Amino acid sequence: MSVVKRSVAFSQEVAAEADRRAGERGFSRLVNEAVEQHLQALRIAELYDDFVRRHGPVPADVKRDVADEWASLFDPS
Repeated sequence: MSVVKRSVAFSQEVAAEADRRAGERGFSRLVNEAVEQHLQALRIAELYDDFVRRHGPVPADVKRDVADEWASLFDPS
């Protein structure tokens, strides 16, 4: 995989926590993974917006059913 170097400025607090969590020599990987996740979230939002444009808003009952199903995946009981 080819790489491109970029210069990025962070707040001191963000940089300090990133350094702690990334460990030695892991900062670039941590930042790359964070940017990948953010880009994926943007693409998902674009897909949802396109769906709504084409088909109209998702009905409230469908949203509620999906939220309930999602919550049940994480319910410890």
